[in-house]
Amino acid sequence: MFCCYLAVAMATESLSENLAALSCVPGVGRRTLARIFYSRKKHRWHWSEFWVLRPAIIEKIPIDEKIVLAIKNWQREYIIGDFYVSLQQKGIRVVAIGSEEYPQLLAQSEYPPVILFAQGAALDPCPRLPIAVVGTRQITSYGRFVTSALTKQLCQSGATIISGCMYGVDTVAHETALEEKAHTIAVLGFGFDHVYPVSQAPVLQAILAGGGTILSEYAPQTRPVKGNFIARNSIVAGLSAAVLVTEAAQKSGSHTTAQFALESGRSVCAVPGPIYSPYSEGTKWLINEGAVLVTSAADILTELGVDGSGITAGLAPSLPELTSPLEQAIIAALQTGPQQSEEVFARLTCSFAEFQACLTKLELDNYLERMGEQLSICY
Repeated sequence: MFCCYLAVAMATESLSENLAALSCVPGVGRRTLARIFYSRKKHRWHWSEFWVLRPAIIEKIPIDEKIVLAIKNWQREYIIGDFYVSLQQKGIRVVAIGSEEYPQLLAQSEYPPVILFAQGAALDPCPRLPIAVVGTRQITSYGRFVTSALTKQLCQSGATIISGCMYGVDTVAHETALEEKAHTIAVLGFGFDHVYPVSQAPVLQAILAGGGTILSEYAPQTRPVKGNFIARNSIVAGLSAAVLVTEAAQKSGSHTTAQFALESGRSVCAVPGPIYSPYSEGTKWLINEGAVLVTSAADILTELGVDGSGITAGLAPSLPELTSPLEQAIIAALQTGPQQSEEVFARLTCSFAEFQACLTKLELDNYLERMGEQLSICY
């Protein structure tokens, strides 16, 4: 009872403070927070009335009895003001919908979160070119090349790069943006007290150190769970004027990001890939479904009505200069895309031992990569 009294006594009329506290209550998610937010906006009740859970207020929202019980239980252990102070001590901002920092595009999307937790540089609520770059975690050398090249072109055109800070395409997009001194935004599917996977910790640190921003709709203590990453994808799409998928398998989380983008009226762009690669199936499907086929950032800018005439049309990887005729023949055979090693060997006149030795040398020199029996050029 004493803790409950303190919680109410500490409740202020600060929207950010009270919504942040509610986000910590088990069972209170985006939709429940939205109901509470819009009920208060409509009925003008005070937060002090809400936290004592007056039936008249609860009926105006409305919220389920299980949520009411969860709020009561939370108040027995925590104090609203103390939680908000702990956020400030960690350098975490609470960005409520309608505030100056809240992104306008996200506010216009389907079911926007009413609050975001933010670290790092302040958000521009209306950036000139917010572009999401997403794709597979199992990135190939081709995917790494096109992601880096297109992201670089976008950054040089003044784009803000948005992604989900997972390994693979996301990481390449963030790191390229940092190299180009462009603003990049990482959207997490968990709270700031966690890093998933732990290997992404250096990337997150680099984003903060490089003037980027990290966002999450989840309170800091929220652990990574599968469903949260789908909701994360909706924020990535909502923040963006266009979503670029550079490489994706047939069943990919990038498809959910693309779907969220379409639901919010945003453009979806996809890069065609080597026909032999399973990580081109996702982008092929998107293109067949109507996504804009992209071979340079100029295609994306044109889709958004921005002049991209200064960008070179198409991507031109620099292939290695090789002196060995056998090495040249192998690389030439792979220029059309990844192939099985037996297919390449069938075109050559060398012995199998010579072929294998040459493959090993090309791989060690980072000219070629092997995934099982599939061979592809390192771009």
